[in-house]
Amino acid sequence: MKGYFDEAVNNNEVSAYLKGEGDYFAPNEWSRGYHNYMINFTGMMGYLGEKEHPYQLLVNYFKLYLSSLKEDVLDAWGLFNNLGCFYDLRKDNYYFLTQHDDLIDELTAEEKKKIGILCRYLRENFDKVPDSTNMRPIDEQMKFVYEDGCPYDLFSF
Repeated sequence: MKGYFDEAVNNNEVSAYLKGEGDYFAPNEWSRGYHNYMINFTGMMGYLGEKEHPYQLLVNYFKLYLSSLKEDVLDAWGLFNNLGCFYDLRKDNYYFLTQHDDLIDELTAEEKKKIGILCRYLRENFDKVPDSTNMRPIDEQMKFVYEDGCPYDLFSF
C-alpha cells in the first residue's frame, strides 16, 4: 500500500481508501493477496486518533464511505469487513474507541437500511466474493462480528 489516510483525506478519496482501491490497496499473506481491510482501518484510526473529536470524524468519514457503496458484491464485502474492523477494535478499546461508541448508532434510518440491503445482498451472492470457496460461510463469519460486540442483526436493517 502506498497511500495513507491523510493522502485520502487531502485528495477526497476516503471511500477509495476504505475500499482499498488503487494506491490504497493493502495486500498481505493472511488475506491471500486480496485487500486487507484491517490494515487500512487501523491506518485511518491512527490518523484520527491525533485529531480533535476523532470519533465524530470517524462517523463522518464512515457516512461518506457508506454513501459511495452500490449493490455490488465487492462493495458489500468491503462494508462487512469494515464493520467487522470497527467492532474488533472497539471490543478492546483500541485507539479512541470505547464500548459506549457504536458507529451504527450514529447512522440515520436510511443509512442503516443501506447496510441491511448490502449485507443481505452479500449473503445471497457470497459465492461471487473472490476466494469465497476457501472461506467460512458468511453466516459463520457474521458470528465473529457479533462476538466482537455488534448488537445488531446486520441482515435485518
